[in-house]
Amino acid sequence: MPTHSARLRALREQLAAQHLDGFVVPLTDEYMSEYVGGYAQRLGWLTGFGGSAGTAAVLPTAAAIFTDGRYTIQVREQVSADDWQYVAVPENSVADWLRANVQEGARVGYDPWLHTRAWVEQARDALATRGATLVAVEANPVDAVWDDRPAPSPASLSVHRDDHAGETSAAKRARVADWLGEIGADAAVIPALDSTAWLLNIRGQD
Repeated sequence: MPTHSARLRALREQLAAQHLDGFVVPLTDEYMSEYVGGYAQRLGWLTGFGGSAGTAAVLPTAAAIFTDGRYTIQVREQVSADDWQYVAVPENSVADWLRANVQEGARVGYDPWLHTRAWVEQARDALATRGATLVAVEANPVDAVWDDRPAPSPASLSVHRDDHAGETSAAKRARVADWLGEIGADAAVIPALDSTAWLLNIRGQD
């Protein structure tokens, strides 16, 4: 699609096909990474925004992009005011904007792989005050209209030598196990890629 306006129109058509009245597009991936691969740059593809943090919310007749003070100038240079409202965070939140703009009975979608539990609870509660519903989607509607979306990197991982890491993976895992015992926990889930790489002494090539 040649223009970002066309992409926004296509997304709205896809939302209607999925029986949704809105959708939230964060700049993250399924690991909640700060820096994401090309396949997960949904916000940039949709809006043209090239910053490292931001979120978009799309409704049938309104759309907003949320950025912090680092990107006040950049977002206005890269994202069309004809299509998008500029909303500053943390002064404002996506949940508050949705509450102010949705219609009663609206179904607002989100990709459950891309949001924290805290965000889901905040958005769900805000929408409930307007009689609207937050809906987890199985298929991300942005992906459905992103025809040339890059594939995830096929790069392989490599083992980081112990003399470079400064500590063996076994020693690190033993320290984590000791800490779990101290707090009375039986296990820990570690989804963050950088934490996993540190713990196992591995590195990606992407």
